Amino acid sequence: MTVGDSRVGKSTVIKLLIDLLQSQNRRIKVYNHDNLQRLKAYETVVTIDSLDFSRGETDKILQDLNNDELEIIMVDMPGQYLEKICQYIQRTDLFSLLVDYQWSLTFVQPISHRIDCVNYLKALLEFTVDNANYVLVKNQYFGERFRDYQELMQSKFRIIGGAEIELTPLHRDHYEAIERTAEPISQCVTNTSVYLVYRTYIYHWIKNFHDSIMNETIASKYLGI
Repeated sequence: MTVGDSRVGKSTVIKLLIDLLQSQNRRIKVYNHDNLQRLKAYETVVTIDSLDFSRGETDKILQDLNNDELEIIMVDMPGQYLEKICQYIQRTDLFSLLVDYQWSLTFVQPISHRIDCVNYLKALLEFTVDNANYVLVKNQYFGERFRDYQELMQSKFRIIGGAEIELTPLHRDHYEAIERTAEPISQCVTNTSVYLVYRTYIYHWIKNFHDSIMNETIASKYLGI
């Protein structure tokens, strides 16, 4: 489940994860809780369903826990949604159900340099305690220094077994070129409508993200890779 502050790269991260999991032939289903339909480009390659906790659609995920054909369920949450996530977990007794059905929950949180990201992570850890796994994504689009996280949360995050990965920066022009294709990110590197130089940068950007996961054993395990 991607969580965190607004505009920190949650949908971008889940797209890159879909591409990686698809390349490994994992059986996945994706829920989009984002009204902007940012995952529309992936409808041709993976099953995507809408989800809205505020409309009582929480049972969708619970039903999938008993689906033997699924290996991974991905949920892309909107920003600033922690309270509703916590309410959903409490109302459904999700942690107990996950144990019963032998599933595990991983929170994937991209962060920027803002203190709000650290506060979100702190609140999430205090609520979930040791009932979930955590993967923190340092989105270097916002810079390579994450001082607030490093000073206030990093040591505690590592003690509880949290994993850190990196998303290297991608120029806005290159990302906009991806958006214009209306295709999955992985397909953009072979799309000749995108400038060759752009495709080169996009390829290395994807590879760096995937390598960051593969080089972090704990992150790979938490993400089902």
